[in-house]
Amino acid sequence: MTPGRILFAGLLLVAGVLYLLNPGPEKFTEFLSVEMAAQAEARAREAGEVSEGVSGGAASFLAGRLGRRAGEVASDSFEREDYRVASIYTADMNGRQPGGDWRFLGIAGWFVAIEQPEETTTG
Repeated sequence: MTPGRILFAGLLLVAGVLYLLNPGPEKFTEFLSVEMAAQAEARAREAGEVSEGVSGGAASFLAGRLGRRAGEVASDSFEREDYRVASIYTADMNGRQPGGDWRFLGIAGWFVAIEQPEETTTG
């Protein structure tokens, strides 16, 4: 076999594997709920918000549970662009506020944030 044919066969093999591992909507739903739970826990730790009678571990747990539920709700309204070997998911994780669209690349069973809104603070 010539090097060109070997290269072509290798590219076909890689494309086939990527096609088989292209994550579907159910995987994105699962990813989004875990991602939002992690963000909620991180924000609770960062802000140091501990209510009266609630320990830091309990606050982190509650933030994680709420984040997971918010992720499930947000995952109901996302758009998927399927390119066979990869998918791009657009989800509005900011609710009714403008500029809340996040874009994720789903490839080989993984998700990578490729676009996210800038953090805005009100004051």
